[in-house]
Amino acid sequence: MNDILAMFGLTILQNASFTLVSRARNSGSISYHAGAAVLSNGIWLLVIRQVVTSLNSTPTMLAYLAGAVLGSVAMHYVSMRWIEKGKRKVGAQV
Repeated sequence: MNDILAMFGLTILQNASFTLVSRARNSGSISYHAGAAVLSNGIWLLVIRQVVTSLNSTPTMLAYLAGAVLGSVAMHYVSMRWIEKGKRKVGAQV
């Protein structure tokens, strides 16, 4: 059960950070993109370590899939709602 929860949590973080870096590429801010890329790739390394040690069962695979979808969609929502809103938009000209 711990492997499933670890996979689920890490995958949420991985896909959220991947979505963030994808959106950061289009922001016009190199520092925003760089920070998001460090976060995304760092979490990716943790996910790969977890995959190597525990991706051997259907429940773990389903946890990976569910976490991937949830993380990506949640970060898309957070980015649209708070990060990229109006004058607070990262990299926006004031």
